[in-house]
Amino acid sequence: MNNRQTLIFMAVVAALMGALALYQFFQPPRWNGSHISPPAPMPGFSLQSAAGAVDLQQFAGKYVILYFGYTGCPDVCPTTLAGLREALRRLGANADKFQVIFVSVDPARDTPQIASAYAARFNPAFLGLTGSAEEIAATAKAFGVYYKLNDPDPKTGFYTVDHSASVLVLDRQGALILTWPYGLTPVEIEEDLRNLLRQ
Repeated sequence: MNNRQTLIFMAVVAALMGALALYQFFQPPRWNGSHISPPAPMPGFSLQSAAGAVDLQQFAGKYVILYFGYTGCPDVCPTTLAGLREALRRLGANADKFQVIFVSVDPARDTPQIASAYAARFNPAFLGLTGSAEEIAATAKAFGVYYKLNDPDPKTGFYTVDHSASVLVLDRQGALILTWPYGLTPVEIEEDLRNLLRQ
């Protein structure tokens, strides 16, 4: 292949690569969760952490990753929060653009101090919140979250809580933009978070 043919070949390859890059740029992102477009407006809330009242409006300008569970949850809650921790670790400095909030649906056992300490065990930046039974019921209903306190064991008094396992993501204006089912990998969560940052 002479120099002229080499230059033509390189120009064709460069043009094809450029066309492919443009095609990929203009393709809608592939979401692992359920992307909501346009985002759905959601109500605010004010609940309690160990440090005092926390209002959802405090996080305007950040994405909020919201998860409802309870600290006595044997499997779903810890694996979900551990997955979020790993996904945010993979984001590096961009992790600061997201705030994870864990809301306990078991306020009788999970005081603000207990909920906060539980969330912080996964990541010191994670917030753990709770409130009165009435406040939690109203907040869960507003966000479409199901939970049910099961009957206590007659001997020990111990009880479990059935609850939704989905994770909700609010955009920088507090509107619902994304939901994740239980079981996504940290890599899949990271991909969706990067999609949000590119919007």
